[in-house]
Amino acid sequence: MSQINLPKIFSLHAARAAALICPLLLAACATPPGETGAGTAGKTTAGAPAPETKLPAPGPTPTVLITGRKPQAILDDIVKFRTGKGMSVRSRSSMKVEFAESVPNASQPTEARMLYLLSPTSKGLNLSARVFQVSYPGTARERVAEVTSVVADKLSKELAGYNTNSGW
Repeated sequence: MSQINLPKIFSLHAARAAALICPLLLAACATPPGETGAGTAGKTTAGAPAPETKLPAPGPTPTVLITGRKPQAILDDIVKFRTGKGMSVRSRSSMKVEFAESVPNASQPTEARMLYLLSPTSKGLNLSARVFQVSYPGTARERVAEVTSVVADKLSKELAGYNTNSGW
Protein backbone atom coordinates (compact mmCIF):
# COMPACT_ATOMS: atom_id res chain seq x y z
CA MET A 1 0.00 0.00 0.00
CA SER A 2 1.36 3.41 -0.90
CA GLN A 3 2.01 5.83 1.82
CA ILE A 4 0.56 9.36 1.49
CA ASN A 5 2.85 12.16 2.38
CA LEU A 6 0.42 14.54 4.14
CA PRO A 7 2.75 17.52 4.45
CA LYS A 8 3.37 17.46 0.68
CA ILE A 9 -0.38 17.35 -0.11
CA PHE A 10 -1.05 20.23 2.24
CA SER A 11 1.74 22.28 0.70
CA LEU A 12 0.30 21.69 -2.80
CA HIS A 13 -3.14 22.84 -1.64
CA ALA A 14 -1.62 25.81 0.14
CA ALA A 15 0.28 26.78 -3.02
CA ARG A 16 -2.89 26.54 -5.13
CA ALA A 17 -4.87 28.54 -2.56
CA ALA A 18 -2.16 31.22 -2.48
CA ALA A 19 -2.15 31.38 -6.27
CA LEU A 20 -5.90 32.05 -6.20
CA ILE A 21 -6.01 34.39 -3.23
CA CYS A 22 -3.00 36.64 -4.01
CA PRO A 23 -4.51 38.20 -7.17
CA LEU A 24 -7.75 38.83 -5.28
CA LEU A 25 -5.91 40.56 -2.45
CA LEU A 26 -3.88 42.65 -4.88
CA ALA A 27 -7.03 43.67 -6.72
CA ALA A 28 -8.63 44.67 -3.43
CA CYS A 29 -5.59 46.79 -2.58
CA ALA A 30 -5.86 48.62 -5.91
CA THR A 31 -9.54 49.47 -5.39
CA PRO A 32 -9.98 52.96 -3.90
CA PRO A 33 -11.88 52.97 -0.61
CA GLY A 34 -15.26 54.69 -0.28
CA GLU A 35 -15.13 58.37 0.55
CA THR A 36 -16.17 59.17 4.10
CA GLY A 37 -15.14 62.82 4.39
CA ALA A 38 -17.39 65.74 5.29
CA GLY A 39 -20.47 65.94 3.11
CA THR A 40 -20.00 62.42 1.73
CA ALA A 41 -21.29 60.35 4.64
CA GLY A 42 -22.68 57.09 3.36
CA LYS A 43 -21.54 57.71 -0.21
CA THR A 44 -18.97 55.56 -1.96
CA THR A 45 -17.05 55.81 -5.19
CA ALA A 46 -18.55 52.60 -6.60
CA GLY A 47 -20.16 54.39 -9.56
CA ALA A 48 -17.24 56.76 -10.21
CA PRO A 49 -15.07 56.33 -13.30
CA ALA A 50 -11.55 55.00 -13.06
CA PRO A 51 -8.91 57.61 -12.20
CA GLU A 52 -7.41 59.52 -15.10
CA THR A 53 -4.24 58.21 -16.71
CA LYS A 54 -1.13 59.80 -15.30
CA LEU A 55 0.20 62.32 -17.78
CA PRO A 56 3.46 64.24 -17.79
CA ALA A 57 3.47 67.31 -15.56
CA PRO A 58 2.20 70.39 -17.39
CA GLY A 59 5.09 72.22 -18.95
CA PRO A 60 5.13 75.70 -20.34
CA THR A 61 2.22 76.53 -22.62
CA PRO A 62 3.30 76.85 -26.29
CA THR A 63 3.27 80.54 -27.14
CA VAL A 64 4.26 82.61 -30.16
CA LEU A 65 4.62 86.39 -30.54
CA ILE A 66 2.56 87.76 -33.43
CA THR A 67 3.25 91.24 -34.77
CA GLY A 68 1.39 93.28 -37.34
CA ARG A 69 -1.92 91.38 -37.22
CA LYS A 70 -5.26 92.21 -35.64
CA PRO A 71 -6.75 89.82 -33.06
CA GLN A 72 -9.88 89.30 -35.19
CA ALA A 73 -7.80 88.17 -38.19
CA ILE A 74 -5.72 85.77 -36.09
CA LEU A 75 -8.80 84.20 -34.50
CA ASP A 76 -10.49 83.95 -37.93
CA ASP A 77 -7.48 81.96 -39.21
CA ILE A 78 -7.58 79.68 -36.16
CA VAL A 79 -11.32 79.05 -36.63
CA LYS A 80 -10.81 78.31 -40.33
CA PHE A 81 -7.99 75.84 -39.60
CA ARG A 82 -9.65 74.03 -36.67
CA THR A 83 -13.11 73.77 -38.23
CA GLY A 84 -11.39 72.39 -41.34
CA LYS A 85 -10.01 69.65 -39.07
CA GLY A 86 -13.52 68.74 -37.86
CA MET A 87 -13.65 70.68 -34.60
CA SER A 88 -16.55 72.96 -33.67
CA VAL A 89 -16.38 76.35 -31.99
CA ARG A 90 -17.50 76.03 -28.38
CA SER A 91 -17.06 79.70 -27.47
CA ARG A 92 -15.43 82.80 -28.88
CA SER A 93 -14.62 86.27 -27.62
CA SER A 94 -12.42 89.11 -28.91
CA MET A 95 -9.23 87.52 -27.52
CA LYS A 96 -9.98 83.82 -27.15
CA VAL A 97 -11.59 80.89 -28.93
CA GLU A 98 -12.37 77.40 -27.65
CA PHE A 99 -13.03 74.31 -29.76
CA ALA A 100 -14.46 70.89 -28.99
CA GLU A 101 -14.62 67.56 -30.79
CA SER A 102 -15.92 64.15 -29.70
CA VAL A 103 -13.29 61.42 -29.54
CA PRO A 104 -14.54 58.39 -31.49
CA ASN A 105 -13.99 54.82 -30.30
CA ALA A 106 -13.26 55.87 -26.71
CA SER A 107 -14.26 53.46 -23.94
CA GLN A 108 -16.16 56.29 -22.22
CA PRO A 109 -17.71 59.51 -23.56
CA THR A 110 -14.69 61.70 -24.26
CA GLU A 111 -14.16 65.08 -25.83
CA ALA A 112 -11.03 66.89 -26.98
CA ARG A 113 -10.98 70.64 -26.30
CA MET A 114 -8.55 73.31 -27.44
CA LEU A 115 -8.28 76.83 -26.06
CA TYR A 116 -6.46 79.59 -27.96
CA LEU A 117 -5.73 82.79 -26.07
CA LEU A 118 -4.35 86.12 -27.30
CA SER A 119 -2.69 88.42 -24.78
CA PRO A 120 -1.35 91.88 -25.65
CA THR A 121 2.31 92.71 -25.10
CA SER A 122 4.37 95.80 -25.88
CA LYS A 123 5.68 94.12 -29.06
CA GLY A 124 2.42 92.62 -30.38
CA LEU A 125 0.18 89.73 -29.33
CA ASN A 126 1.15 86.50 -27.64
CA LEU A 127 -0.86 83.57 -28.96
CA SER A 128 -0.94 80.52 -26.71
CA ALA A 129 -2.86 77.26 -26.88
CA ARG A 130 -3.85 74.59 -24.39
CA VAL A 131 -5.34 71.14 -25.03
CA PHE A 132 -7.64 69.19 -22.72
CA GLN A 133 -9.17 65.73 -22.65
CA VAL A 134 -12.62 65.73 -21.04
CA SER A 135 -14.21 62.48 -19.88
CA TYR A 136 -18.00 62.41 -19.43
CA PRO A 137 -18.39 65.97 -20.79
CA GLY A 138 -21.36 67.95 -19.52
CA THR A 139 -22.19 65.53 -16.70
CA ALA A 140 -21.63 65.53 -12.95
CA ARG A 141 -18.86 62.96 -13.59
CA GLU A 142 -16.93 65.29 -15.93
CA ARG A 143 -13.14 64.96 -15.55
CA VAL A 144 -10.72 67.34 -17.25
CA ALA A 145 -7.09 66.47 -17.90
CA GLU A 146 -4.70 68.92 -19.54
CA VAL A 147 -2.69 67.20 -22.26
CA THR A 148 -0.91 70.26 -23.69
CA SER A 149 2.55 68.90 -22.88
CA VAL A 150 1.85 65.73 -24.88
CA VAL A 151 1.17 67.70 -28.09
CA ALA A 152 3.37 70.77 -27.43
CA ASP A 153 5.64 70.21 -30.44
CA LYS A 154 2.69 70.07 -32.87
CA LEU A 155 1.08 73.10 -31.24
CA SER A 156 4.26 75.16 -31.53
CA LYS A 157 4.41 74.47 -35.28
CA GLU A 158 0.73 75.34 -35.69
CA LEU A 159 1.01 78.57 -33.71
CA ALA A 160 4.00 79.72 -35.77
CA GLY A 161 1.81 79.51 -38.88
CA TYR A 162 -0.53 82.21 -37.55
CA ASN A 163 2.32 84.75 -37.55
CA THR A 164 1.88 85.36 -41.27
CA ASN A 165 -0.90 87.28 -42.99
CA SER A 166 -1.86 84.19 -44.99
CA GLY A 167 -2.31 82.09 -41.82
CA TRP A 168 -3.01 78.45 -42.48
